[in-house]
Amino acid sequence: MPLRLRDSLTGEVAPLPPGTDGQPLTMYVCGPTVYDSAHVGHGRTYLYFDLLRRAIHDAGGATHLVMNITDYEDKISIRAKELGMEWQALARREEIRFFEDMDRLRILPPQERPRASEFVPEMIEIGKRLEALGPLRRSEEALVYDPPVAPGRNFAIGDDFAGHVVPEPGIDIPTAATDAREIVVWHRQEAPLAVWSSPWGPGAPGWHLECYAMAQKYLGVPVDLHGGGNDLIFPHHYAENEIALALNGTLFARRFLHTGFVTQLHRKMSKSRGNLVPLREALDSAGADALRWYLLTPPYNARLEWSDRELARAQEEVGRLQTLARASIPVGAGGSLPIEELEAVPEHVREAIEDGFQVHRGLDVLREWSDRLGEADRAQLPKGTAPRARKAYLRLEQLLGISVLTEPTGTPTAPADPAPR
Repeated sequence: MPLRLRDSLTGEVAPLPPGTDGQPLTMYVCGPTVYDSAHVGHGRTYLYFDLLRRAIHDAGGATHLVMNITDYEDKISIRAKELGMEWQALARREEIRFFEDMDRLRILPPQERPRASEFVPEMIEIGKRLEALGPLRRSEEALVYDPPVAPGRNFAIGDDFAGHVVPEPGIDIPTAATDAREIVVWHRQEAPLAVWSSPWGPGAPGWHLECYAMAQKYLGVPVDLHGGGNDLIFPHHYAENEIALALNGTLFARRFLHTGFVTQLHRKMSKSRGNLVPLREALDSAGADALRWYLLTPPYNARLEWSDRELARAQEEVGRLQTLARASIPVGAGGSLPIEELEAVPEHVREAIEDGFQVHRGLDVLREWSDRLGEADRAQLPKGTAPRARKAYLRLEQLLGISVLTEPTGTPTAPADPAPR
């Protein structure tokens, strides 16, 4: 069946559009701001987009993924000053660490991972094009674009725009809906913050321009699928969409997908709250198999309240599956379990993912197979079916990125599309 998703823009469940003219499906996923280590919330977001790619690959399709790196921002400059480093050096260090963690979590690599600092000229040109549409409003600290107000034009989040906003770096949190809707094109700042020259004076581009610039270069707008965590819906993806509507006359993406937070003490993880669980520490303690299993347990758009006890349960579940699956490969006379029953398991997993992206229901399929193995009198597959069994188990590994038969590793378990730059 075609993969069906709930579009965050419209709220409707619709098939994911196929790649045009036989081309790969284009995906743009907002990447990290590299000022500190990744936490498990980052891991969960990128894990779901990884599962989406794997399902498309399993169905014979291909994907072209771009993930940006926000490598200049106030947080980076402030953190670098605390450490006695240049902001560029800190950003490069944390970027390397981030992709090391993604590899360990077996996230298939993107084809491109461009850095925002490399796209400042393109962002200045975007600012000029927005300025040509009408005067940009100037304040003491920024140059802003006021998008037109039109019902149904963009994400429907009610009237409380200011209550949804994530503050623009270096800009005060807006208190009114009209201010919250504004898109910062350029804001003035000085060293040691990142600074470039522009027609509007020294400073840096607004956050929202970078993703439009990168998506336009590598994929073309509209992209087939765009997404990230739920916190990016407003203002970031709202603003990207407004830029695309203004400059292209189209939406930024044909479909939008947003994932739920990982919370601790019922609050979204953040460094300022001190409730982070570093991704690297979680991988060290639990391993990629159990961590993937645990992070995928709730529906993709639901919140996950972090629990060490539930992570331990995931370790037990995946460990039991691995032990029973490895013992089910027939030796000697073999057992009583039909090989066709195992071969249907990866089909059911992919069907769950295709049907509204119910990854959690795919894990239920594996739990049921594990129970079936544990309850069978002769929990082996018939003699002579070992090659078919290994093929079915390997397909499960490629679909979910979880080791079943093979010994756990930190590398992706499915072939990636062309290597990232």
